[in-house]
Formats: sequence, C-alpha cells, structure tokens
Amino acid sequence: MVNATKLSEEALEANARKAALVKSLRDLDKPHNSISYFLALLEKTFDPRASLSVEELEAQILNDVATMRRFFINAKIDESDALLIGIMRAMKRQPCDPEQDIHLEFLRDVNSLGLANPVARANRLEMARKILEKADSLSISRQHPTVLLTLGSLYGNVNARKVIKFKADTNVFSAENAFADISIILRFLQFKFKTEESSDDHGRSYKRIQFLTDDIGLAGVLECFMGYEERVVGQDGIYQTMTGTYEIDFASLVTEIDKGPSETPPTDRRNVRLLSEYDLLYDMILGRPNLIHIQL
Repeated sequence: MVNATKLSEEALEANARKAALVKSLRDLDKPHNSISYFLALLEKTFDPRASLSVEELEAQILNDVATMRRFFINAKIDESDALLIGIMRAMKRQPCDPEQDIHLEFLRDVNSLGLANPVARANRLEMARKILEKADSLSISRQHPTVLLTLGSLYGNVNARKVIKFKADTNVFSAENAFADISIILRFLQFKFKTEESSDDHGRSYKRIQFLTDDIGLAGVLECFMGYEERVVGQDGIYQTMTGTYEIDFASLVTEIDKGPSETPPTDRRNVRLLSEYDLLYDMILGRPNLIHIQL
C-alpha cells in the first residue's frame, strides 16, 4: 500500500485496481486519522528476500515515509523518522521470531506432503491428521496461525493458499516468504489490541485500527482472525512474561468441509449420529476427545 502512494496519474489510469487502492487511501485522508508505518517497517526489516545493507534499508524507509507525508495531506503519519530508524536498527540484530526455524521446518515438511495440488475430499481428514502430528512433533501449537492456515489451504481456502503458496517442486517453495506473511497476522493483532486498549492513557483516542495491504490473500485470511488479548503469566522483577489468545472464525477458514452431521441409515436401531468432518477436525485442533452422539 505504501508503494501505491508513489504511483503517477498515468500509472493509475492504466491500472484500475491500483487506482481503487489509491482512492481508498484518499478516503482515509482526514484530520482525525493517523497512518502508521510500523507494520511496513517490520515487514521490510525481516523480509527474507531482501539483501539491502542497513544503510540502504534506512534510505528506503525514509523515502517511503517522505512519500507518505506528501500523499496524506490531512491525516498524520504517526512515527518520526528517528523513531522508525531506531526501531529498524535494533530489530536488525534480532531474528524475526525466536521460533522461526521450527515453523520453517514445519512448512517445508507439510509442503512435501503434496499440498500444492488439491487433496481429494475423502483423503483430507487423514491429511489433516498428518499435518497436526507434524506440528506436535515440533512442539508447535495446533492452534498457531501457521498450522491453521495450512489446514485452511488443505480445505480449499483460496486466500490461505495465496499466503502459503505450496509448490510441487520443493526446491521452489519458499517457507520464509510464507512465514513472513503469517507472522504479520499476530503482529497486527498484538499491535491493534495494545494500541486500542492503551490509547486513552496517552492522550490519544485510537478506538479502531484498520490493516491496509495490497496483498489480497493476507487481507482475506486476516478477516478470519477477530480479536486478540494478552495477559501476564509471569513476573521476574520488572520483566513480565505475556501470553496472548486470539479469536478465529474457523468455519470461514476451512471453506470446503462438510459441516453437517453424518447420519446412519434409519434401519440402524441404534440411531447413532456421527460427528461431521468439521466437528472432528475442530476437536482434533482443540485436543478434545471425539464424541459420538447416541440417542437412547
């Protein structure tokens, strides 16, 4: 979206989709709105494809923000140049995520299961079991977005497939690019929650934060994540250990799945109603035992 602010009128006339993006940004250009570059900064800083030096990255960031300040006449760009560059230089010395390596291993392993091509409906639940077992073997929560988006891709969610981009050729698949996009989901939810909750404490009122992106797949899956909340789980002097929970519209994430119960033939006197595939998958993720409902 930052790049959209750099396009000339001629380029916008030739590209209707980009022109619509720019119009949406113009509509947000109001005095009571603020624009944050923070998530774009995180993405650029941790981009696995980037080979820029710190100095080159600094120049790119400053150019981006200068362009945004020219584009937005009424809305304010929230961060100063000094703050953004200070954050970038500090983060450049840190990994994108302390558990990044195991998530990359997970994505490469599940890609090798053949997820680049649609899996037959009859085989999806068994494939889901393999995916969840792989997560267990790497001590990744079954409820982590990396796992959930993999299941979304398995069950035909077009946006999840665009985010992860599984490939038949394992040498072409980029687990780094997939995980970089997945990480944005939790970063945004954390950023949104903390900012909205603490805005009044700092004399500002940010009651609603909207995520702007030109990535259709990422925007689509983000709609399935509806909230985030943190709580303190440990205290060591002034240092706190936090844990976060988020809400997800799981039914919208696994788009092609049987959500209705499977019925036994009416001649069966036990009249047993089995769980749907959706219920079975849901219980597998939450770690609950699979139940069979029996009418006595």
